[in-house]
Amino acid sequence: MQSAQLNAAQALLRELAASVAGANGALADLPPELRAGHPDHYSRHVAYADPHGSFTIAYLIWRPGQFSPVHGHKTWCTYRVLQGELTESHYRWDPELGLALRTGAVARRPGDIVTATPGLAQIHRLGNAGDEVAISLHIYGVAQSDIATGVNHVVQEAAPRPH
Repeated sequence: MQSAQLNAAQALLRELAASVAGANGALADLPPELRAGHPDHYSRHVAYADPHGSFTIAYLIWRPGQFSPVHGHKTWCTYRVLQGELTESHYRWDPELGLALRTGAVARRPGDIVTATPGLAQIHRLGNAGDEVAISLHIYGVAQSDIATGVNHVVQEAAPRPH
């Protein structure tokens, strides 16, 4: 991504993060019947879709043990944890191996906000390692019709090295 584009994307993400920071009552807008999640995989519930297709806001419901695949992003995104705790594992892309190498992990708690630009510079895996349902609010730079395939750039993780 060119420098001017990257600067513009980062400025947009800062503005979006500030908007998400003000979403303190957002969980109240999610109907209780949707808060339980799906038994087999994390679930998305669209809260709002821009009528021009510029962005989509969605709740992600994470039951215990549910994780995203390891991925970078095809578009910009930001998320805020609303309930529970999520574990975000970080990776670095190794172009020679064509694999993502795990570099660490961090706990994401209610109120935490994360932003990402498109590409493989911020590869991660997000999920619920706890024993209670976790809920996060995400804003993606895609139309609602593209939310299933236009967000995650799934990559293969390198096998952990033996100790």
